[in-house]
Amino acid sequence: MIFTSFEFVLFFAAVLLIRSYLRNFNVEKWFLLIASYLFYMSWSVPCAFLILLTSFVDYFVGVGLGRIKNQRKRKLLLIVSIVANLGVLGFFKYTNFFLGNMNWGLTELGFHVQPLYYDILLPVGISFFTFQSMTYTIETYRRNIPASHSPRDFLLFVAFFPQLLAGPINRAADLLPQFASRVRATAEEFEAGLAQFALGAVKKLVISDQIAPNVDMIFANPGDYDGLTLLQGAMGYALQIYCDFSGYSDMAIGCARMMGFRFMENFQMPYSALSITEFWQRWHISLSSWFRDYLYIPLGGNRKGMERTYINLMLTMLLCGLWHGASWNFVFWGGLHGVALATHKAWKCWTPFVVLLNNRPAFRIVWSVVSRFLTLSVVLVGWIFFRAQNWDIAWLYLNRMTTWTQDGTQVISPYILPALVAVVVAHLLIHKDSNWAEEISQRRVPIRIIYYTSLILCITSLGASDSAPFIYFQF
Repeated sequence: MIFTSFEFVLFFAAVLLIRSYLRNFNVEKWFLLIASYLFYMSWSVPCAFLILLTSFVDYFVGVGLGRIKNQRKRKLLLIVSIVANLGVLGFFKYTNFFLGNMNWGLTELGFHVQPLYYDILLPVGISFFTFQSMTYTIETYRRNIPASHSPRDFLLFVAFFPQLLAGPINRAADLLPQFASRVRATAEEFEAGLAQFALGAVKKLVISDQIAPNVDMIFANPGDYDGLTLLQGAMGYALQIYCDFSGYSDMAIGCARMMGFRFMENFQMPYSALSITEFWQRWHISLSSWFRDYLYIPLGGNRKGMERTYINLMLTMLLCGLWHGASWNFVFWGGLHGVALATHKAWKCWTPFVVLLNNRPAFRIVWSVVSRFLTLSVVLVGWIFFRAQNWDIAWLYLNRMTTWTQDGTQVISPYILPALVAVVVAHLLIHKDSNWAEEISQRRVPIRIIYYTSLILCITSLGASDSAPFIYFQF
């Protein structure tokens, strides 16, 4: 079941109702744990045992890290956790990618081998729950958090249903303590959570799901369309993936908020960013901060000179691309963003226009426009490789779009352009650091009634009748 389905609404309402009648706190946590596993088993029963297995591995590693003083043994325990989590992720997600590239390499060297391919089921949300579980063992190893001595609480931390399938990737230091004491949402918190859930539903049903068929049509056969249509397709996918994923995050955060739990925000108006660095500070924040804290900084970050900083950025973003999928398209996407991030860092060190920026307001306005254009151009090109079915189609798409080819069918989508206007207007009118849902719940009653009525009307009159699975479920 997905958040926008009637089945989930019934499921969530039942969870809220039953939880409200439970008086014993331990029983309540057992109930939430069982509900979370039932939610996941609506997608896959066998894979629920995989979550259970990896969770127990990390739980016992955490217990050992809390008890053992010898640093060498503690490091070995951390390695066990990392190998177990990344090993499971690698087997299910990258086995065929590795075999395919190995077969290609052997063929290029002149060996004739039988292609190997295994029909391996990719567990939904595996990239998310493995990374979330790893935050616990890493932070316990660093002695930033105490080891958990409640298997139930730890299992609930990993499998808590609002964030299980596609994040946000909540840190153990933030979420695990929330299961230590009984929490209940106040009326204001419940309303804020409901408002954020409804806003996420509008993003998903009214924008993402409505433009998805046109985007799929254009990306399926880019050779059939002219440059204008291809540009629409690229911008359409930028809108689709943003509204789809930020919509999921809003609904996940909203569900948790209605139960009294707080998740980290995952998106903050990323398309309003003035630089590619700022874009990654606002896009999929839980993942970008994970790679920053657990990969980029341990590699040395920016502490070992500029050349090493560029290498660390590139390696981090290449692995970030590979995290998204077992394809060279994703690796290229990550590499493109790595080059852009390194270029921006070098530009900041150079600062050739600092005098003009400080003393010429008109130049600041022009430079702001140029900066946004450059940032969005990199993001848009990256989305082409992210979305295209394979490497060849991505290059064909990019070539025909950038050369503004006239041969091909021209299609003016009745969904993409209005969606583009809506998202642009929202990015212009709403402060990029504000929490719209939380602010609305604090306004006067007439304004809140207008807001909620507008959301309901949008969903009922403009929403897609058949909601597709969220895009990031495949990662």
